[in-house]
Order: sequence, then C-alpha cells, then structure tokens
Amino acid sequence: MNMHTGNEAAFRAEIADFCKDNLDPEVRRLSDLGLPVGEPASLDWQTRLVGRGWGAPSWDEEWGGSGWNMRKLFVFEEEMAAHGAPLVGTFNIKMIGPILQAHGSPEQKAHYLPKALSFEHVWCQGYSEPGAGSDLASLQTRAERDGDNYVVNGTKIWTSGGHLANHMFCLVRTSREGRQQGGVSFLLIDLDTPGISRRPVHHFYGAHVFNQFFFDNVRVPVANRIGEENAGWGIAKSLLEHERLFSARHTEARRKLGRLERLSEEVRIEGRPAIEDAQFRDDLAKRKIELRALENATMRALERLVDDGGIGPFASVLKLRGIEVNQRLDRAIVQLLGPDALPAQAAWEDEALAGIVPTEARNAAESRYWWRGPAIAGGSQEVQRTIITKHILNL
Repeated sequence: MNMHTGNEAAFRAEIADFCKDNLDPEVRRLSDLGLPVGEPASLDWQTRLVGRGWGAPSWDEEWGGSGWNMRKLFVFEEEMAAHGAPLVGTFNIKMIGPILQAHGSPEQKAHYLPKALSFEHVWCQGYSEPGAGSDLASLQTRAERDGDNYVVNGTKIWTSGGHLANHMFCLVRTSREGRQQGGVSFLLIDLDTPGISRRPVHHFYGAHVFNQFFFDNVRVPVANRIGEENAGWGIAKSLLEHERLFSARHTEARRKLGRLERLSEEVRIEGRPAIEDAQFRDDLAKRKIELRALENATMRALERLVDDGGIGPFASVLKLRGIEVNQRLDRAIVQLLGPDALPAQAAWEDEALAGIVPTEARNAAESRYWWRGPAIAGGSQEVQRTIITKHILNL
C-alpha cells in the first residue's frame, strides 16, 4: 500500500502546518521524551483538534468525527507522531467511541458520544481483575439484576488512568451458566456512583498510572448496558482486536528511533560520537529494519481491514512485534546512555542535572520498565503466540 500518493502527501502537509501553528514547543518536547504533558495541555490540544474537525478521526461525521477511512486515519496517526503531538483520549476516542457507534442504542449514542468528544466524560477501562488478567473470561465482578438496575460487586485492577476518569466501561458477570464467555455483560458506569472506591497502584519507580477499583453494592441502570445481557464478550473481543491493531504502536517506535539517532550524535564512545562507532551503527541498522518491517506489517493489516472489514488473529502479530520493537529501542537507548539513563523523574527537578546529563536521557529507564506493562495488557506475549500458533499456523 502506497501511503505517499499525491492526495496523501497533501494531507500530510496539511497536518504538518496545523501542528506548526498549534502545537506548543514544550508539549512537543515532552511528547518526544515519552513524558506526560499534563491534563490542561491535553485538553487544550483536544479542543484544538475538535475545532479543526480532527478530534475523533475514526468516528462518523454524524457524531462529530472526521468520517475518515482507515488509510487516512493511518496517515493522520503517523504524522501526529512525527510532529510530536501528544497522545490524548485513547479510551474516549479509540475505544468507547467506536464501541458505542457499533453497538450502542440511539439514546446511548446521543448521551455519551458528545461528552466523550468534549472530554466532559473521561473514560477508563474496567477489564482485568486480581484473578482475571490474561484469562479474562474468568472475571468474577458480578452484576445482579434488581428491577431497572444492576447491583455490582467486585474489584477491577490495572486500570490505566482511572485516577483521572469519571466513567468506566466495564465487563461484569451476569450469569454463571454455560461457558464463562457467555455470562459476561458490558456496562457503562458513572464513577461518582455511591459504593465505588479506588486506590492508586504505583510503579516501583513511583509513577502513578494504574489503579484498583472496588464496587460495593453499586447500582447501575440497566439502560447503561451495551448490547444484550450476557453478550458483552463479543463486544469486548471486537474492541481488543481494534486495540491490538493500534498496539503495533509503530508511531511511538518511530519517535524512539528519532531519539536514539539524536543521542548518537551527542553521546560519545571512546571519545567519538556514537554514530561513528561500527558496532553501534550495526545495532542501529537492525532497529531500523525491525521498525520498517513492523510498519509494512501494519500496512498489510490496514489493507485487510479496508478490504475485509477485520484483521482477525493477525492483530496478535502486530501486538507481539510492536511490543518487541518498542522494547528493543528502549533497551538500545538505555544501553547507549549507560548511567545517564538512571536518574528518576524527581531528580530532574534539580536544574543542575541538566548540565550534566543529556536532556534526551530523561525518562529513558522509566520508559524501558513501563513497556513491560503493554506486554501484558490486552493479552500477554505468550497469549499472542498461542493465538498465532492456533489460528494462523494451524499447529
């Protein structure tokens, strides 16, 4: 698939001009380092995108989206990453929005989609539990029918961004009969509902990304269920396939490659810039080849999605390789920096550090460790290999 035709080249130039005129240089610097830009900056960027008509590229125009096909969306994602735009609204724009458009009732779409687009509602995902991660179908959080409500009891963990969210899309067990997957329903939960509590789950280096939620007799209207009762597994599965398409995360890998190349001009090996070292150049070439192969695989998946409406188990190939490519780039950055990669984020508050350690070193070690999380989320690497073995290789 040629992603640089005349029309697409013009679109890329349009995105570049928009980023040049609207993206704060400090926000770009933080994004290129893989650092959070902060809630105010994220909301400002989303507001600018909405004003341009780009706030929800994959949504239907009826709901404020751009109505783009997957090819144009792919170009948009690439160019935004290339220009250092922050990643915002993953749960709002890429997850709950598509689910509502595909499976929501007219009333649910009218109520939730505008508020997801404006970020009046900030969403998080309630899937994993302490005893149900890769084996998600064994989830135990239960929802018992009581008139026009469900009464929800249980816990969800590893909830990314849950401390910032006010709504959760959640998998709950509504039946214990038959197959585990057959007794799961998909609920939308207002996190201000009585009976909900949350606690932070910190990374070992101090970052707060994950959370655990507890539900104690939480009453959720039946009207907040997406799809039929006990039919939530199919909805969640379609979302996981969509998530794995984007979990190739080649755009993030492209940013890391740029960071590695910039560092190679600054960091010295035996008194010379690293880029002049033969072993480093060999390793850099391998990382470039791996990334190009990942990008080509993503394009093939995109062609299949455009032609067939889905990519099936090939989504697992993208997730598996995307994680590996990103992890290897992180490892290469840390290895090049050596001890300079070690200062934690708190240490960067000391301005004296800036004169000693390259700015590009910031967040290097944390990024390497953080990427162990995506290797588990949405199905571990071992789970992806099992899917590939069974459904692609037929072994």
